[in-house]
Amino acid sequence: MKTLSVIIPTYNTSKEYFSKCLASLVCEQAGEIEIVVIDDGSMEQYSSEIKQEIEKSPLDIYYCKKKNGGQNSAREYGLVKATAQYVFFMDADDYVDTVALDAVISLLKDNYPDILAFNYDVRTPDGEILEKYDRWKEKYDKVDVHKGLLYSDSLGLQIYKKDVLCKSRIHLIQGVRIGEDMASATAILAAVGTEHATNECLYHYVKHPGSTLSNPPKESALDMVRAFDAMLEQLDTSIQEKYHMELEWLAILHVLYYNINRILKSFDGNKKF
Repeated sequence: MKTLSVIIPTYNTSKEYFSKCLASLVCEQAGEIEIVVIDDGSMEQYSSEIKQEIEKSPLDIYYCKKKNGGQNSAREYGLVKATAQYVFFMDADDYVDTVALDAVISLLKDNYPDILAFNYDVRTPDGEILEKYDRWKEKYDKVDVHKGLLYSDSLGLQIYKKDVLCKSRIHLIQGVRIGEDMASATAILAAVGTEHATNECLYHYVKHPGSTLSNPPKESALDMVRAFDAMLEQLDTSIQEKYHMELEWLAILHVLYYNINRILKSFDGNKKF
């Protein structure tokens, strides 16, 4: 069994970004990795280019095209196809630090954590660093889950042991454009209840001016509320009580602060109010 399944949904992803994503995964321990690419109903031009890039790659890659259902729909589909011990959800237009990936694979093989968190940065499409998040300071250390929940921004910022993820009975939240990533990652961590972290800066998140978060459609204005409600519906009352303070703070931060600012900025709201 391989160590790591990297699940990558694609939807009309440009060849340039996808090529960079794949190239970053070609590390010294590439033999421990399988790539699961789920094409979520892309236009044929984009699907053809993705398949061409896959054919050129030295990596072990499984490709499948499905009817469009959204990013988390593609991720769950990929989770069924994944065969490695751990799963790592990547976006097709992001990339990783190849040296850090080798270090992370070694940590997984040596320590067997249920969930492994890591540091990341935010970059322009040209690679310029916009923001850097060095949240974890030790090479490998156990995380207080109360603290870890406050950093559950995205599924792509943790690597999950597959059997632990499946046993958590948390389904990735679907049907919304904004908030599904944060809400899914938070629900999984709260349900699993254990996490380790490394100071390796593994993930490079690419910020695009035309992204949904930058230019949200009006019908998505309350998606964050819907995502948060869907998260709470999956958590037992005992878990909600255990992490009440953290969940309340995440609601304040994501629902009241980030989402209201997004609405005021994007939909011509009363900014002074």
